[in-house]
Amino acid sequence: MDCKAIVLDLDGTTLTEFNTVNETLTEYVKELRQRGLLVFIATGRTLKEARDVLPSDFLVDGTVTANGMSAFVGEEQISGHELPGDLVEELVSKSREWGIYYEVHPNDGGRIALKKDRAFMTEIATEPKPEAVHDNEWLSRQEAVQSKIKWTEKLQTENAAKIYFFSRDEQAMEQWKAELEQMKERIAFTTASSTHHNVEVTVDGVSKATGIAQVLDRFGLKREEIMAIGDGENDLPLFQFAGRCVAMQNATDYVKEKADDVTAHSYKEDGLYHFLKKTFG
Repeated sequence: MDCKAIVLDLDGTTLTEFNTVNETLTEYVKELRQRGLLVFIATGRTLKEARDVLPSDFLVDGTVTANGMSAFVGEEQISGHELPGDLVEELVSKSREWGIYYEVHPNDGGRIALKKDRAFMTEIATEPKPEAVHDNEWLSRQEAVQSKIKWTEKLQTENAAKIYFFSRDEQAMEQWKAELEQMKERIAFTTASSTHHNVEVTVDGVSKATGIAQVLDRFGLKREEIMAIGDGENDLPLFQFAGRCVAMQNATDYVKEKADDVTAHSYKEDGLYHFLKKTFG
């Protein structure tokens, strides 16, 4: 393919299990951009959360955040959406009844949860780590309850980019996802999961693919000219959109089946760097 741009997921792809970026990858991305290849990020994280983990010198040409809820070209925001306040309130209320961990992520600022839920949410994010939970996701939950979440007396429902839900129990999460599917019959919204232990809610019809489509318009690129690399089910709309799609070695079998190629190494083994180096030289 005539690849003019690459689209990179963050968690489980660009980031290590410690939510950092290896220097080898940072330097190689610089080299690719100097050679004229455009580099975009498409992540489930909000812009603040992405900036919190990316090195200051890891520069990209465009960024899609919160699974498509916002899109940026450089520092300019070119699109933005927010969840209806009544939907935020209802979903958080139901998740509390179910004992499901939640975080409300505003478009601006840090994540929010109710102060009265701090104890049960901290318990969910306390060792030992369930074997099936990915290292990077577990680290993110521990960091969230310790320092990232703003615990409030009253739930902030305005300007929400997404709601993130998590459970240590995979079966409980599957049941929660089924409940969300039933709710969709009367309230339109989108759900996306990056692992079997989480699900995120965003505005109906919004995905990483819709966000990247807006970024491509700014650069005059065609979808056939981009390569997308990711590891989660929330990357699948982007996989369907891109000219070529690549799954990380650590992706589930289902995600790998939807990809044109699979990296030889996982995110724990600098797999993205090795794949890009092999592909672009």
